[in-house]
Amino acid sequence: MTPTGATPLAATPAAASAAALRGDLAFIEASLAALETAHAPRLGAAARHSLLAGGKRLRPLLTCAVMRAFDRDPAPHGDVIAAVELIHCGTLLHDDVIDEAETRRGRTAAHVAYGPHTAILAGDLLLALALERLARCGCAALQVAAATAIAEVCQGEVLEREQRFDPDVDLGRARLVNHLKTAALFGYAAEAGALLAGAFDREREAAQAFGRALGDAFQTVDDLLDWEGDAATVGKPVGHDLADGLVTVPLALACERDPELRVTVRRVLEAGRAGAASPVELPDLAARVERSGAFAAARELAAADGRAAAAALARLPAGPWRGWLDETVRRALERTS
Repeated sequence: MTPTGATPLAATPAAASAAALRGDLAFIEASLAALETAHAPRLGAAARHSLLAGGKRLRPLLTCAVMRAFDRDPAPHGDVIAAVELIHCGTLLHDDVIDEAETRRGRTAAHVAYGPHTAILAGDLLLALALERLARCGCAALQVAAATAIAEVCQGEVLEREQRFDPDVDLGRARLVNHLKTAALFGYAAEAGALLAGAFDREREAAQAFGRALGDAFQTVDDLLDWEGDAATVGKPVGHDLADGLVTVPLALACERDPELRVTVRRVLEAGRAGAASPVELPDLAARVERSGAFAAARELAAADGRAAAAALARLPAGPWRGWLDETVRRALERTS
């Protein structure tokens, strides 16, 4: 059903869908590139350093595709749609400072290039600019949804920090961090598309459920890529999570399946906390994790999240754009970067 006041769009075959999303990506990039700071050029440069370093722009494109699923043109809402990328990049700037990450999206992290203080304030700036855009659009529900997602990301970050160097982190705790840090913003991106389209409440809830399940799947695959990926492709060092003292989904699964492995993980994390060299080489540990069946189990968890996303997606209007969203789930499960 097309919501009241919607602007109908023609049914879109695959080629036209791709062309439409290229147009959407163009206005998203233009909106992001317009970021300026009147009084502190260095602050603006630090904010743009990561913001314009590339990236898939999956979250704002997700908003666009959900809008199009409801037969609404996203172009008039470009600045509001791009706000989700400002939020995402703002949290990444903070995350890199906390993690002391040296690279992001294949380039030097902003806190390395501009200093941690400027990077933190650049992250604050991006969040403030996002909230300003949402406030100007006049949709209170959109503002509440964004604020809720940001609050969940913050909680996920703290929970993750509290679990550093803890070898007893189980699957539930690892999944909760992922659900808060990653899935919350995916859920907002999809929900924002439904809100901007004027969708009914049940459709808005379905869109949010779709986005969250997609985000859960996306992050589990990301956890796998930290073990199995190529550093040049992933854009950050492989094994970064364990080196940072984090037990993510694959390792939590492996420790459940092989209790002796938890003893080894404890030794690795104790050495990391003390700043000493790891007693186990990453390839050797990865081989043990794989032999436990944990990588395959993590892929099945991601696939189950994908099925949950598809079930929520079935509650949105049928059509080519729902097909594009379904394909997005498949691509998230199969991605290599």
